[in-house]
Amino acid sequence: MKKILFLMMGVALMVSCGNSSEKMKRLAKENLELSVDYPKQLKVLAVSEPDSAFGTGYFTKDEVKGMLRTMKVVTDTIMKRTGNMSRFNPEDHYVVSLAERQMRSMADIRSLIMKGDKKGEFSGWKVRIDYQCVDANGLPFRSERWCFIDKEGKQVYKSFELPIP
Repeated sequence: MKKILFLMMGVALMVSCGNSSEKMKRLAKENLELSVDYPKQLKVLAVSEPDSAFGTGYFTKDEVKGMLRTMKVVTDTIMKRTGNMSRFNPEDHYVVSLAERQMRSMADIRSLIMKGDKKGEFSGWKVRIDYQCVDANGLPFRSERWCFIDKEGKQVYKSFELPIP
């Protein structure tokens, strides 16, 4: 009888966690929709499962390495397209848009690196969304958005993006 009771409690807990996980993913998607220029053009490519967050600046070493690899790919793409900036064309909206998005995200990454890997207290959840959309110039782009959600899973309190070329 005890085994059945524990099994039922485990199933109830998994269903409860699954529902809150889906709610947090939906909340992150809604937050994303509010931030893009053309929400009807938004295509969500992937959404991660919510993961524990310990402040808005703590990421695992693998997450930080992944972000730095992404920024290197962005830089390489810009350099290749502009001939190491020798053929920079300010009318190339793709390069200008990609560079602007990279500069915005680098401020967040710099602060992550400067803080080191100081793990604070549990502050909520983080969800990563990979998506593509259209910018204000009508050009398609891809990005990775990190949303930080409060402990109760009800509100996004910070987000930042990394461009993906």
